[in-house]
Order: sequence, then C-alpha cells, then structure tokens
Amino acid sequence: MIDQLHSILSSVSKDKDLSKMVSKRDEVYSRYQPIFNLDAIDNLTQEEFLGFLLFKNNQHWTGLHRMGPAVTKDMDALRKSIQILIDDNVPITKRFDTLFTKGRPKLYKLGKAIVTSILMISSNGKYGVWNGTSEGALRKLEMWPKFERGTSLGHRYNIINNLLIDIAAELNIDLWTLDGLWWRVLQPKDNSILDIDDENRLDEEADQKFGLERHLHDFILDNWERTTLATHWELDENGGDIKGYGYERSTPVGRIDLLAKHKSEPRWLIIELKRSQGSDDTLGQVQRYMGWVIEELANDGDEVEGLIIASEQSEKLRYAMSATKNIKFMKYEVDFRLISKSYSL
Repeated sequence: MIDQLHSILSSVSKDKDLSKMVSKRDEVYSRYQPIFNLDAIDNLTQEEFLGFLLFKNNQHWTGLHRMGPAVTKDMDALRKSIQILIDDNVPITKRFDTLFTKGRPKLYKLGKAIVTSILMISSNGKYGVWNGTSEGALRKLEMWPKFERGTSLGHRYNIINNLLIDIAAELNIDLWTLDGLWWRVLQPKDNSILDIDDENRLDEEADQKFGLERHLHDFILDNWERTTLATHWELDENGGDIKGYGYERSTPVGRIDLLAKHKSEPRWLIIELKRSQGSDDTLGQVQRYMGWVIEELANDGDEVEGLIIASEQSEKLRYAMSATKNIKFMKYEVDFRLISKSYSL
C-alpha cells in the first residue's frame, strides 16, 4: 500500500491544500519550539497553548482547539505534564505511561493527539503524530500494527512511531510531510483538506436548510454532556481522543458520525446525523456501520444499536424503520433567537 503514498506525494505540488501544509513546517517549528522547551515550560501561558491548538497556527491539526478549555484549566498541571513529555532523557514509553493510566490521560483531555503533536514540534520531527487521522489512514492502507492484549499506550506509541519512521524513510520524507499525507489518504482529492474541521471555514453548501445546521456534528460533540444521550452513553475514545474514534471515525465501509458506548452495559451506539430530512438510504448506511462494529469492536454478547438524528423523518424512512430492529430515530430542532434592545447614539 506504500504505492498510494508515493502517488499522493508525487502530486503535492499540484495539491494546493496539502502543499501549504507541508511548506509551513519551518514556520511552525520556529514559532513553537522555543515554547515547548524544557527551559521555557515554566513560563508557558494559557494564551500561548490555546494558540498552538488552533489550526491557523499549527497548520496541521484540526480539532485540537476543542480540548483547550479543559486542558488549560490547571496550567501548573499542564506545565508539569509537558515537562515529563519532552524530557528526552527518559524513554518515550515511560514518558507516555507516566501521563496515561489504563489508556486514559491523567490530565483531563490531554490526549495522545495533543501529546504527540507537541512531541513532533519539540523534537524537531523526531516523533510522529498518533491521532484519529493517522490511525485511520494506516488502517485503510492495511498497515496498522497488531498489539498484544494489555500492551500499554506507551509501548503502542513506540511501535507506531517506529512504523512511521520506517514509512517516512521509504518515501524519503520527514514525519511532518508524512503526517500531511494521511489527510489525503482519507479525504478525496476533490475535497479541501481544510474542510474536515477547520474552525475558520465558510459554508458554501448549496443545499442548506438553515445556516447554523451545518454545525450539527460539531454542536452535538461540543454539547454532548447537555444532551439526553449523555445520561447513559459516552463517546468512544482512544488515549483521551474522541476525534477519529467517537467522532467521525473512518472505517472501510464509511465514516461514522458519532460512536458511543453505554456507561454501564455492554452496548454500542452508532449515530448518523442528517442536517435535513433522513431518507431510507440512511438506514442501510447505519446497518453497514453496525455490522463493522460487530465484527471489529464489539465483544461476544455486546449489543450494537443505531440512531438516526435529522430535522425530519421521511415517509420512506418511517416505513423502513418499522421493519428494522435496534435502530431508532430522533428529531432535532434549532432554536435561534434575536433579542431586541434599544441603543442611543
């Protein structure tokens, strides 16, 4: 499957978005290496760290900014965590396993996507990034390594990083460039890389029911705990990361909008979001995802369910669902208000 990466690499100069990503390496490194330095971490400010998480500044990773408020809530704990992370005198496996317990970050929301992006910057490209995009692309290319049950997150990352180094060497590129290629493995060439989750993008969809509804996916993710679903369900995560796992998870049969696990029972929930009217085609889409989860993620005895969320339910979908088990429908509404006030000039 390395041939596909060679093909993407050969077209970088003609790929506006990917070319921009690759060309920003030195600019990003020079801006953030002085910040992510052992001698400077004690002076790291909340503003600097939040700025790093923005795509417009890091030029590579979208969605990190969503974790910013939680990660920076305790800046002293964050500084100590980064000090542990970038101390190259300690083996990388030990650094990881100090920051994570049973696969979960000790500092809330400081997941492996943020951790490995900092590692890449601070090490001048010695370490690669492990996030939902890189994992999804490696799985799609059938290059994802197999791990023995019980392997710690640190040992997994060490294996993954060595694989990334080998792939980059075979392509004769650095890890920064390789990290950019993963976007194109998952995203068709006729779609802009930045359209995946760029917080600054403008919506140009012609079929637009209401301008705010284009943010349905992001809105539910950001407000998950406020929904009725959060009472019993939590979005799936890996190493503290939801993006690429519980949110927009790439699979060989398509991309799952939201994937949740029950908090107390062996149950999985596939959620498909539709901005306008749900059609009966959506039912087959959810069934594909359910089949994939049953084969790839669920344990024996786990129950797998589906949920379609849309602004309306078509008659075709209603009839189709009446003969289908384990798939439900929920309607969403957008409540938008303008409050009038008087102003004197």
